[in-house]
Amino acid sequence: MNKRTRTFGLLGIGILLVAVGAAFLFAYDSTHAPSQIPTLQTPTTQVRSPDITSQTPTSTAVPIRVFFSRHPASDDDPTKTFPVDRTSPDSGVAVYALSQLLVGPTATEESQGYFSTVHVRDDASNCSGSDFTLTIKDAVATLRFCRTFDAIGTISDGQAQETIKATLLQFTTIKKVIILTKDGNCQFDMSGENRCLM
Repeated sequence: MNKRTRTFGLLGIGILLVAVGAAFLFAYDSTHAPSQIPTLQTPTTQVRSPDITSQTPTSTAVPIRVFFSRHPASDDDPTKTFPVDRTSPDSGVAVYALSQLLVGPTATEESQGYFSTVHVRDDASNCSGSDFTLTIKDAVATLRFCRTFDAIGTISDGQAQETIKATLLQFTTIKKVIILTKDGNCQFDMSGENRCLM
């Protein structure tokens, strides 16, 4: 073997070694690269979640009013009702307003003369444990108590009726209010003729 042949032989072996090394590095990089992709993307997904959660209560909270009676103005005139501010946690504003009417005024509001005669007894509910149901159709809101309404007397019933109506009529989608007993009769109709349904 002459000198020129040895040179080409060594050059061929060198090229072969470089090619094998490059192929090995490419295979190694291809094998390991995919495992790195999820690791880089995961923090981005985890960072977004708290931002969305923190914005939810702010975007759904709705300011509303609850109408109570107030001493001494409402004592002899049940039609006199007075609003206090509340914030509904979601878009179910009418249901929330009625639930707040049942809860009654805060201690501070009571000290200012506000009071509520809207109470239900602690008897069995015929609505799966709820105190009331509310349906709104064709601008008519129908409130049906699911427990026995705690009627105290004519004046207090009048105060209850007026505060319920005022609380519901604040919403522009409601033009008429019907109030029913747990049995489906008109709550404040002493005639027994269910005139509220006529």
